[in-house]
Amino acid sequence: MRLPLRWIAILHGQIKAQLAATTGIHTSEDVLKMLMVGADVTMMASAVLRHGIDHIRSVEAGVKVWMEEHEYESVAQMRGSMSYLKGGNAGAFERAQYIRAVSSMPKLNMA
Repeated sequence: MRLPLRWIAILHGQIKAQLAATTGIHTSEDVLKMLMVGADVTMMASAVLRHGIDHIRSVEAGVKVWMEEHEYESVAQMRGSMSYLKGGNAGAFERAQYIRAVSSMPKLNMA
């Protein structure tokens, strides 16, 4: 999910296109992350195949609860709030993405 998350965050508001998030979206937290970086829609076909159609209701309920807890009134209000465009410091955003990518890499055993 890291690659689509990063590119949606970078592209949101920079191009005239709607952005669809795919790859690794299984939970309400995953949906929220993608919406907050600027996705217009999230696709979760593998999660629905694995858990059944009712999984969509569960994810939707989780999104609604989170939005209420964090005082968001709509998805539109939330969309893009954590994007590159809204981040303020482009250099810091890029460094954070680089550090996150490097930190998640497996350690090599050179012994």
